[in-house]
Amino acid sequence: MGFRVIIVGGSVTGLSLANMLEKHGIDYVLLEAYREIAPQVGASIGMAPNGLRVLDQLGCYERLQEMAGNYYLKAEMRDLEGRVLYRSDGNGQADLIEKATGYPVIFLDRQMLLQVLYDMIQHKDRILTGKRVARLEMSDGELARVHTNDGSVYEGDIVVGADGVHSATRAEMWRLADELAPGTFTANEEADVNANAKCIFGISTRPTGFPSTKQQFISSKGVSYMTSPGPDSRLYWFLFVSMPTASGKAIPKWTKKDEELLAEQHLHDKITDQVSFGDLYKARRRTALVSLEEHVFLRWHFKRAITIGDSAHKVHPITVVGGNGAIESAALLCNALVRRLPENGSSTISEPEIEEAFTEVQDYQQHRAQSIVKEGKQMQAWLNQTFPLAGLAMRLASPFLNDGFFTERIIKVYSSAPTLERLALPVRPPATLPQTQVSRSDLSLVCKLFSAAILLGAVGYAVAWERIPLCRLW
Repeated sequence: MGFRVIIVGGSVTGLSLANMLEKHGIDYVLLEAYREIAPQVGASIGMAPNGLRVLDQLGCYERLQEMAGNYYLKAEMRDLEGRVLYRSDGNGQADLIEKATGYPVIFLDRQMLLQVLYDMIQHKDRILTGKRVARLEMSDGELARVHTNDGSVYEGDIVVGADGVHSATRAEMWRLADELAPGTFTANEEADVNANAKCIFGISTRPTGFPSTKQQFISSKGVSYMTSPGPDSRLYWFLFVSMPTASGKAIPKWTKKDEELLAEQHLHDKITDQVSFGDLYKARRRTALVSLEEHVFLRWHFKRAITIGDSAHKVHPITVVGGNGAIESAALLCNALVRRLPENGSSTISEPEIEEAFTEVQDYQQHRAQSIVKEGKQMQAWLNQTFPLAGLAMRLASPFLNDGFFTERIIKVYSSAPTLERLALPVRPPATLPQTQVSRSDLSLVCKLFSAAILLGAVGYAVAWERIPLCRLW
C-alpha cells in the first residue's frame, strides 16, 4: 500500500492540496463536512501573485484570469462624506504588481475558485462530501484513522486539517496530545483567538454610477469599507465595524437579523460621491455578518496530524492574503512530502520523517503568518482610526501617497513565497521596475509624514489617558 493523505476540509486549502498531490502521484482522500464542494455563500476572494503562481503550476491560472475580467483597477480612499483622501495614479496597483512579479491581484467569487479547483481534480471519487469528522485515532507505529459522523472510518499515513479556524482536526489533536503527551500544546490556546471587528461581506450587482474600474477604501472612526468591482457587473464589498475585543468562546456569532440591524445603521454612509452603502445593500446578491477572528497557533502538528490554512493561521481579509497563504502552506507540505517519497509515491515514510516534514512547514510559514496578522491589525487600525488623531494623520499623509508606496513592500512578500519544487514554473513576464514606482525621495517624505502621524497618535493616546499632563505639550 502506498503513502496516503487524509485531507479534512474541501475549501481552498484542501482542494489546492488535493490537486498538488495528484500532480505528484500521491494517494489521498478528501473529507468535506458539507454536502456541496463549491457553495455560494456570498464571499469573494482576492488572489495575489503568491497564490496565483502556484495555481499556474497546477494549470488553473489562465481560467481564473479569464473569469476575473478587467482587474486593472485604480484605487480611491474617501471619508464617510464621500470626499477623496487619496486617488490612485498610473494604471493602478495590479499593473505595478504584475510588472514586478508576473502576476496581478484579481478578485472573483470564492465559489468560482473552488469550482476551478474541483474541475481540475482527476480522481473525483476521492472527494467525499457529507463527511464530518467525529474522532481521530493515532497510536505509535500505526496509521492514523479518521472517524466521521456517519460511521465511516478512513485510514492514512497522515491527516491534514484544512477545516478552518474552528478545526475539528485541531481539536482532536489537542485531545490526543492531552492523553498521550501532556504539555505538547499550550493549554486553552483557543482563548487566544481574538476579534476586535465585525464585518458584513457581500456580493452586489454594481449600482448605477459606481465606477467599474475603481476600488474604494472608506476610512472613518470605527467604520471602514473596502469595495472592488468584479466580473459580470458584480461588486465585492466589506463593511468593517470596530467592536470591543472578544476572545475564544466569547467571540460573538451573528444572525441574519443582526446583519440587517447593523446594515440599517450605515445605509447613508457614502461610498462614492454618488453611491451610498444603502445602494450596495439594496442591490445585494449574497451577504453574511461575521466576527473577524485572527490568530496564528503556536503549534500546528502532533504525531501524524497537521493543520494548515485557516486551521493554523487565520488572518484579516483586509490583507488579501488568507487564501493565498493557505495555498503557500499546502505547497510547502507537498514539497516536504515529495522530498521524502519516491517519485511514484508508492512507498511510505517513518514517523520521525513525518515529524521532520511537519516541522519544516511550520518553521517556514509561521513567521510569515505572524507578520501578516500584525499587518492586518495595523491596516484595520488605520482605516478604522482606532487611535487618537488618526483622522488627522490620514489627512496629512494621504495627499503624498501613490501606488508605488503601497506596493513596494508587499511585492517583496509575494516574491519570497514558496512554489511547488518539482513542477515547472510557467513563463510569465519577467520582473521589471514599474514605471510609476514612487521615487526614493517621495518614499522618504511619505515615511516621515507617517512617522509624524504616528507620533501625533502616540501623543494623543497619552493625553487621552492622562499619561502626559496637557500643559507639558506647550
